Amino acid sequence: MKKLSLLLLVITITASSFAKTNKGATIVRKIATDEIVTSLKIYNNVEVILTNDESNDIQIVGEKATVENITVKISNGELTISGYKDGLFKENVVVYVPAKTLAGIYIHGSSTVSSSGTISNEMLDVTINGEGRSNIKTAGRINLNTIGDFPLGSF
Repeated sequence: MKKLSLLLLVITITASSFAKTNKGATIVRKIATDEIVTSLKIYNNVEVILTNDESNDIQIVGEKATVENITVKISNGELTISGYKDGLFKENVVVYVPAKTLAGIYIHGSSTVSSSGTISNEMLDVTINGEGRSNIKTAGRINLNTIGDFPLGSF
């Protein structure tokens, strides 16, 4: 009887573990554009990583349902990325953005922007409105500003 109980416990734990790890597979959504992006605006708790990628492809990586709820708009050189309206993700999602032509970044809410290594921009204006964070490494200069009484900080 003890062996049967132990076997049932092991099967239950294994099944539970399998269900948790496979509840949502990680996917990559690629957005290709020929437009030169000079400005980036981020809203509603989105994590963005700037890259030195030579392509203009934007990549959104995360659980399928979360990736599908990221809104990306490109208009007149301005890339706007928005997450869930309530600002709370159930799973992590990361948006990879090529930084080679960026001149300005506006971070709103609890969004974060970092870089994958050192990016090669000459000058980058970063404005934070809310609890957003910035951890960008660049070979050039960064002009960092906040709106209101929010302190400058990094993560």
